[in-house]
Amino acid sequence: MDPDKPALAPPPGVQSNFDNPPNGNVEAHIGIAICIFIVFVGASLRAYSKIVCMKQVKLEDYVGLVALAPYIAFVYGVYNLMRTVGIYVHQWDVRASEIPSALYIVYVNTSLFQATMGTIKAAILLEWIQLFVPRGTRTPFWWTCQIVMWVNILYYISIVTASALSCFPHEKIWHPTMPGRCFNTKALFVINATLNLVSDIIILILPQRIIWGLKMSTQKKIGVSLVFAVGVIATLVGGARLSRAVIYYLSNDNLYNVSAVFLWCTAELSTSFLVFCLPAIPKIFSSDNWFTQLASRLHSRLSFLKTRTTDTSGTNPKASTWKSSTFSGVSTSETRWDQQPQLSYEQHGFVSYYAATDPFTPNAIKSYVHYDTNPQASWPSVPNAALSRRDPSTSWYEEER
Repeated sequence: MDPDKPALAPPPGVQSNFDNPPNGNVEAHIGIAICIFIVFVGASLRAYSKIVCMKQVKLEDYVGLVALAPYIAFVYGVYNLMRTVGIYVHQWDVRASEIPSALYIVYVNTSLFQATMGTIKAAILLEWIQLFVPRGTRTPFWWTCQIVMWVNILYYISIVTASALSCFPHEKIWHPTMPGRCFNTKALFVINATLNLVSDIIILILPQRIIWGLKMSTQKKIGVSLVFAVGVIATLVGGARLSRAVIYYLSNDNLYNVSAVFLWCTAELSTSFLVFCLPAIPKIFSSDNWFTQLASRLHSRLSFLKTRTTDTSGTNPKASTWKSSTFSGVSTSETRWDQQPQLSYEQHGFVSYYAATDPFTPNAIKSYVHYDTNPQASWPSVPNAALSRRDPSTSWYEEER
């Protein structure tokens, strides 16, 4: 074959463009940058939560860290393909001499995808076991996670092996004109995308039954369920990858369609990392650390400025009191601001419970729930707040009990 000829005969009336073919490199750059940002931020927040806030690093954290290595290599491979032939470049706009380099990248990146996906799914399932199975027990949920995890590991190992043995001699994988034989490697893309989507759905459903069986309020069940239901995004992305894999299987324009498959693979890997990292992130906002202290101080200052502005405008003559919005829309205990209330504090998961005792009225205890609050933060000082202490028109007023 003439190396300067197009790798695929162009459609009738279409002229090959080797020098500046139409491509989607700009869109690919933007999409990949978003994916890298999601993984970097998610991994950083999870590391901060586990190391600084929780002060414990477990097996699943190391497995997730291992998964970052093939992920970075896969993303580099996508950039390498972009540099070699371009993203969304039709095969008739590529010289035949460039095909071996592009196919080698496709072969290596396929294996890197399997390695990354198998490892990150193992980390996710280990995290599920850590969160939902009491230590030292073997519940049905534990057995289900173990079975799904090991089936996934064996499957991804087998798919990498099948890809490596798809041609004889081995070099024919990226040198299609070399004498030898191959089985239909394009079918592996469809099989892999299908089984991977089934695995995504199973992992998405697994924790939901446990969450809705926990003894907590419905509102909190919904919140926790949504944290774990971020896997819906990964499932949708997996469905999109399956559709592109089918198009790739049915088309002869291999380079154009395989680049689309790789972009969806990048998105699927990135959302899988997000599924792994997200459950640990809320601990950052429920712990007493520099982040929550800074947020509490900023919140207090903004609330104070809002109150002072309202008082100066004259629209609210009783604006010397703090509105309940200062405390995330939850009514607070009645007390005078020139004497701090006595607080008892208890932490349960993502929620902080407080009870404030009115120092001026015996047995007048007011309880409220306050999310993401630093219990050590000082109470703000508002002039003349005590003037409306017994005024039922103030938004924070409560009856004694």
